[in-house]
Amino acid sequence: MRIAAHSTIAASERALHSIADAPVGEPLRLPSNIRHLAGGAEAALAQVIISWAQKNHDGMLETFIDTREKIDDFVRRLPGLVAALCAVQASGKGTIGSIDTSLRNAALKRLEQLQSERPKQGYRGASAEILCADHLGRDRPYLLYLPQSGNGAALRPRENFRALADWLLRGAIRGAYRANVPTDAADAIGAMLYETFKNTEDHALSDIVGNLLDISIRAIKTNHHAIEPEKMARIVGEYKPLAKYCNTLTVPKGAIYTHLFELSILDSGPGFAVTWTGRSLKELSLDDEEAAVKACFGRGSAKGRSRFGEGLPHVMRLLGSQKGFLRLRTGRMSFYIDFSEEEQAAEVALRRHEQADLDFLAPVAGSLLTILIPIRRA
Repeated sequence: MRIAAHSTIAASERALHSIADAPVGEPLRLPSNIRHLAGGAEAALAQVIISWAQKNHDGMLETFIDTREKIDDFVRRLPGLVAALCAVQASGKGTIGSIDTSLRNAALKRLEQLQSERPKQGYRGASAEILCADHLGRDRPYLLYLPQSGNGAALRPRENFRALADWLLRGAIRGAYRANVPTDAADAIGAMLYETFKNTEDHALSDIVGNLLDISIRAIKTNHHAIEPEKMARIVGEYKPLAKYCNTLTVPKGAIYTHLFELSILDSGPGFAVTWTGRSLKELSLDDEEAAVKACFGRGSAKGRSRFGEGLPHVMRLLGSQKGFLRLRTGRMSFYIDFSEEEQAAEVALRRHEQADLDFLAPVAGSLLTILIPIRRA
């Protein structure tokens, strides 16, 4: 199966559908020059690749790489890096043939850079990634974990995640826009990052019966999107909730583009509903799954807290005050919250999204949460 070069969120859903229908062993063809990755689409494509890899443990990754020099460029983007870390076999275009070893080595080299004390050297402009490849034993990036001691590395304390969130915001948002970053953004995002990575250690590294996953990726992705509202609305047009949201955005006075801060958090575990209920997706109806996701995501349930712990209410308040957008993809479900809608002010709740050109949404590996926050000019 082939990934579309224009890889929007809707295109990723179609790819997931193809993966679900394809026989085990079906190769994945990934373009080198992928476009239209705004609004969380880059992380969505990474989730597609992980879903393919978990189904095809020895599957073939087919690339359009035709020279050895292009291998480093391929792993510079999150989808290429994830594909190189997950695929056991990889081929290039033309006479280059097998690139298994060289592609994996390039990916490990970049991963080592991203997990080091100076990860910024591996970032692409305003785009940043923090990545764990647990199945390869590369699971303790410096920004998330304390340096290894005799008993192994431990997750950094909560206050370090607040500092990390502040650093990620300042790295992504520059110039005249940095001064208008909400004062509570680092506190809210840091709290959610901390709770999320605490949770992934408990629930995202193994399957429902406790077996370690053969393919396990956890990632944080940030970016600063500068784009005309109408152009972004066209790019994400097939994903109607986000297109509608983009049409509410306005260009700040004195600027050419609207500016959005993106934070995506990805894991490859069993997903919200399976973790919450202790039952496989096959044992759950769609209604059961939806109820479980909403209980797991929200609060006030019998289990007393959301999967994102105390960090989620902070982020929800931030998104509400800034009229942001949230997308959650897990299991066979896609949800969103558009905080620009006035009716959301009284009671914020996940809304389920169905894609018009698909009869159903295919199951996906793990969970992906993306938040978008408009940034105004000072």
